[in-house]
Amino acid sequence: MFKKVILISSILFFFAITLSAQEKTEVLLKYSQQEGLTRIVFETEETYVSRAKITTSASKIKIEFPGPFNLTTEKKTPFELVQAEKSLDINLEEKSEIKFFRLPSPARLVFDIQKKDFQPEKEEDTQQEQQQPEKQPERQMSLIPAKIFVIDAGHGGYDFGITYGNISEKDITLNLARDLRTVLLKKGKTVFLVRRVDQYVSLSDRIHYVNQKRPDILISLHTSMSENFVLYIPKFEEQEFKDLADLYSISSRQKKYIENSNALSESIGKAIKEEFETDVIRRQMPLPILNSAAAPCVLLEVPSPKFLSYDQQVNKKIIDSIINGLSLYGK
Repeated sequence: MFKKVILISSILFFFAITLSAQEKTEVLLKYSQQEGLTRIVFETEETYVSRAKITTSASKIKIEFPGPFNLTTEKKTPFELVQAEKSLDINLEEKSEIKFFRLPSPARLVFDIQKKDFQPEKEEDTQQEQQQPEKQPERQMSLIPAKIFVIDAGHGGYDFGITYGNISEKDITLNLARDLRTVLLKKGKTVFLVRRVDQYVSLSDRIHYVNQKRPDILISLHTSMSENFVLYIPKFEEQEFKDLADLYSISSRQKKYIENSNALSESIGKAIKEEFETDVIRRQMPLPILNSAAAPCVLLEVPSPKFLSYDQQVNKKIIDSIINGLSLYGK
């Protein structure tokens, strides 16, 4: 009898150990390289992204996850990975400038690694376009009092964003940004596009560009993974994002505009709801592109191309909604 009890206990212990080993959270590592910049992306559960502790030095990244994990890589990495039960060390070959941020939908940890001695070449045509934005003379009284806009088309270049079939987030956002610029220009506004073509722009460069142009309004465009329109405004309360806030020196830029950002979100959300006859989700999140902007701002996620076909008619409805929202915000 005693031996039988021992045998049963051993079996139960074995299954408990096996079950425990299976309860590790999956973490997928992706990376890409372009012109001296390496981007490392970790896709995993939202809690693992929001609660991960990040420590960086000039040649090392340390990630401490809240629990055990299984790491999967799509291809062999050019950097050394040292994995423990709950942590991962990334050892870089050269000293670099490292910036990281957390993104939702899907939940991701993203690291941009720029070699310190790398000087990217600048295209003269693109630089001239940024310095001399398209502008039309101010016309008669406009329903939109804001005069200077920066439109940020999410992703670009090798960063495709969310994809569905042969449709990419980077293309949807660029088309919408161009269409929105065209309409605003006709209303006599000054409009800057963070990117005019299919090119990669780092997060730090986006932030610098936005504040260099000193807009009256910033609108950042993305797609969601759902069938919903989602509007994001800045948030400053989350303690786990303190390192991120310090990294981009954003503690004082957006705070005095937060009420206006909220009003802008309400107005655009109301206009979208009326145009598409659907509810609009509004959220606060400490996204760097918003928190660092010295202007009223909003990030708009349009539905996934899985649920909405982005033809000329749909794009026009979205642009009309944004314009109507800007008009409501101006009242």
